[in-house]
Amino acid sequence: MNFTRMGAVAGALTATLAVAVPAASAADPELTAVNGHSDKWLEEATPTVEYKNGIKDTDATRVKEALDQCKSQSVSCAATTVGTPEKVTKWFDVENTGTGTGPIENCGENATSDIKQTLGGMHAFAWGWNVGANMDIEVAKGAKIGIKGEYNQTTTETKTGSIDIIVKPGERGMLKVGHDMERSVSDVTIQGGKFGGATISGVRTEIPLKEGAKRAGTDIVKCGQKLLMDK
Repeated sequence: MNFTRMGAVAGALTATLAVAVPAASAADPELTAVNGHSDKWLEEATPTVEYKNGIKDTDATRVKEALDQCKSQSVSCAATTVGTPEKVTKWFDVENTGTGTGPIENCGENATSDIKQTLGGMHAFAWGWNVGANMDIEVAKGAKIGIKGEYNQTTTETKTGSIDIIVKPGERGMLKVGHDMERSVSDVTIQGGKFGGATISGVRTEIPLKEGAKRAGTDIVKCGQKLLMDK
C-alpha cells in the first residue's frame, strides 16, 4: 500500500465501535481467535528507524518522531506491507458493570440443571496503530489507513442484539462479542524531513474489517477456570 503524507501507519485510532450481539452467520469463515482482554500484539511492536545518513534507532519515542514527520506538507511517505497480512477475530466478554450481565455461575452442590438465559450487552471496540511500548501515534486528520485506504479515524458503527446462552452444571458462562481484524507489518519510506529521509521497518497495523463486525458467541468454561475477561 502506498499513500502520500501517510502520517499514521502507526497511531491511535480515535473512533470507537460500539458493538452488541447479533450472531455471526454460519457461512462466516473461522479465523484465529484472540483474547482481546490480554492481547498485546500491537504493543509488542519493535520497529527500527534508519536515516539516510546511517543513524539507526529502536527507541519507540524516536520512531514516533520520525513518523510524525509524515504529517508535514513538505514530507512524502509511503508504506509497503511486509509478508502476508493475518486475519484474526478479537473477542471480548461484554461489559457488565452496572448491568448485571453475567457471568452466569452454575457451580456448587446445588447445580443440577441447565441455566438458560437470553443475554444482551455491548463492548466498546477501539483499535489502534502502535510502534511499541504503548507509544501510539495520533492519526493525521483525514489520513486514510489500510490496504484499501477506506478506514479512517472518523469511522464509527453501532450494532445491537442479544443471544441465548445455556450454562450446564459445573460451568461458568458469559456473552462474548468479537470483531474480525487484519494485522499487517509495514516498512515506511520517508522522503524529505530530518537528515533528508528515513526508512522505518517493523511498524504494526491492526485494522477492523467491516465485513466482520457482527460476531457474537458464548464464553463457557468449567467452574474454577478462567473466562476471557479473567486474564
